[in-house]
Amino acid sequence: MGPTRQIYWNIAGHALIYLFLAVALGVVIWTIHQRVQLWRVGGSEDRLDDIPGRIRFTLAEIFLQRRQLREPFMGLAHLFIFYGFFAQLIATSLISIQEWTGIPFLQGTFYLWYSLLSDSFGILGIVGLCMALWYRGVVKPARFHTIADDWVAVLLLLVIFVQGFFVEGLRIAVTELRVQPELAPWSPGGYVVALMLQNVDSQRLTEWHRYNWWIHAVTAFAFIAYFALGKFKHVLFGTTNLFLRNPAPTGKLTYPDIDELAETDPDALDTLGNNRIEQFSWKSLLDLDACVNCGRCESVCPATNSGVPLNPRKLIQDMKGHLDVVGPQLAINQANGVDAAEAVERAEADEGPDGMLGLLMGDGEDGTTPAVLEEELWGCRTCGACMHECPVFIEHIPKIIDMRRYLVMSEAKMGEETQAFLKNIEERGHPFAGQGRDREEWFEDLDVKVYGRGDQSDTLFWVGCAGAMIDRNIETSRAMVKVMQSAGVDFALLGNEEQCSGDPARRAGDELNYQGCTKTNIDMFQEYGIKRVITACPHCFNTIKNEYPDYGSEVEVVHHTELIDGLMKEGKLAPKKKHESITYHDPCYLGRHNEQYDAPRNVLSNITAPGQLIEMQASKSKSRCCGSGGGYAWMDDKPKKRINHTRIEDVQQCGAGTAAVGCPFCMQMFDDALGAKDPDGTIAAKDIAELVAETLDD
Repeated sequence: MGPTRQIYWNIAGHALIYLFLAVALGVVIWTIHQRVQLWRVGGSEDRLDDIPGRIRFTLAEIFLQRRQLREPFMGLAHLFIFYGFFAQLIATSLISIQEWTGIPFLQGTFYLWYSLLSDSFGILGIVGLCMALWYRGVVKPARFHTIADDWVAVLLLLVIFVQGFFVEGLRIAVTELRVQPELAPWSPGGYVVALMLQNVDSQRLTEWHRYNWWIHAVTAFAFIAYFALGKFKHVLFGTTNLFLRNPAPTGKLTYPDIDELAETDPDALDTLGNNRIEQFSWKSLLDLDACVNCGRCESVCPATNSGVPLNPRKLIQDMKGHLDVVGPQLAINQANGVDAAEAVERAEADEGPDGMLGLLMGDGEDGTTPAVLEEELWGCRTCGACMHECPVFIEHIPKIIDMRRYLVMSEAKMGEETQAFLKNIEERGHPFAGQGRDREEWFEDLDVKVYGRGDQSDTLFWVGCAGAMIDRNIETSRAMVKVMQSAGVDFALLGNEEQCSGDPARRAGDELNYQGCTKTNIDMFQEYGIKRVITACPHCFNTIKNEYPDYGSEVEVVHHTELIDGLMKEGKLAPKKKHESITYHDPCYLGRHNEQYDAPRNVLSNITAPGQLIEMQASKSKSRCCGSGGGYAWMDDKPKKRINHTRIEDVQQCGAGTAAVGCPFCMQMFDDALGAKDPDGTIAAKDIAELVAETLDD
């Protein structure tokens, strides 16, 4: 038979543990049911497409811990804890399977390796838990907002691991250390405990073993019950959230076609945007329960770090608190067929407690404390750092934009700067004040095609508002024309017919304005037979590529760095000289939101001397925001520290003489920050197109 051990040695009535398990699972199922009832008060949303792909993604995230490891120390601790716990779950399950089937497979070489691996991973789990305790208790990073439940979760799991080794050690001290000593080292955790107890009387060890076995069993099943109640509920809700994540680029926002709503459901236009928790989808409400309050979103949020009121972690936690308060009654109303509007009327008539079935947002000026303050919502730059850092893939930005939509379209509540640039888009076709509608002045001396003059091309160079109307960015547009003409690219311009892409309007919450821009531009694409759009603006790139298709657009969209990279690979662009000392700033809407990191670096590698392309510490998906997204190229919330100043400090720390960018708004923010942080002009900010154009001259 070979090496093995007696299952449930020294334990009488072990079948009682299945009663414990039934009770524990009953608590878990009941708790999940209660939360599901709350999620159901939200609206519908389809997140069950591509089931095989969702399964693959979820398993990859769970077993590779990719998001967790973005923060190395705690990521490694979490990895150790996960695999330590998972190994113990497998080991315990194998014991149960052997008992149920009566097949004695835990023997021989398999048993030895079973013992070694389960103990080794258990030790790893203890190491991870100690790392977590040290980080939370000693390092105390600012992003941690520790509550009692955080300590209970980690300490309870640590107790279970230690109990397991202590029970195992007591058994080994009696059955192996004195009878089969060659087996004991195959269970290293229990072996160490057994060596510590080897001089204790066997009878006493046997009694201790029985007593501690039952304590361990009760503790373990209490932990299972706690799974859906405390900190570890993220294992259930977070995993579900991974499976139900939105696979689309994080820069894509969605909203129903308002013209179609006006025809099919005019009542839906009475309230646009969200100001009630039940107006969010059920998936958005699941997000709230999936949040583990880890603060990783908070630590990378440029708004939070600049000192403005927005904190993405707090926002999600406050929304969850609001759901906990109003959700049960909403669920009862739903079960009784009472719609939201009627429920609100009843609550107001009964003068119920503040917050019950009440609005989610407010300005706090009426003496109440809303779950979400309006000023919090206006801090978001929509950079996506929060969503890319979140280990359970919570979708912060869509929630913020949905609430902005309510403020702008239903209440007309916005700052004067916001109101001004939205009015400019609506009336002038661009967001800039003090500018005419002439988008053609910048290329008057250039030999280019213009659709409105009768010229034809299936490729449009989409210049964008900033590229046509801001002096500094006009230099980039002219450089891009030079690059494309040098490579023989056939393209045309819309000139004065080009409208704003609508991106700033949508991010500011003015969906009506956005959809007007979108439909106007799509009609032009179709009228002129445009098949491909090239743009130097990542914001335009993102919205035309990812959002316009919802309204019928079928054009291919290429960022100018992608085009240049392709032209260089085809041999159509041949740099004649090299630049020195360059670093590259990843624009949020090109990098994080659309995961295009390689093309800009490929281009810069081709035009930079060896060893002179320098990466900033915060780069690629961890790149810092320049501060102009979400409408902040035209707004200012007077932060304690300017976001663009922080980014220029990154450039200064890396030592590069030139900061290469691939976005006109980043260019504006860099120029502004360099004036304040680098008054001597030791650093230059240039678009990649400008740098490439310079290499084409002898």
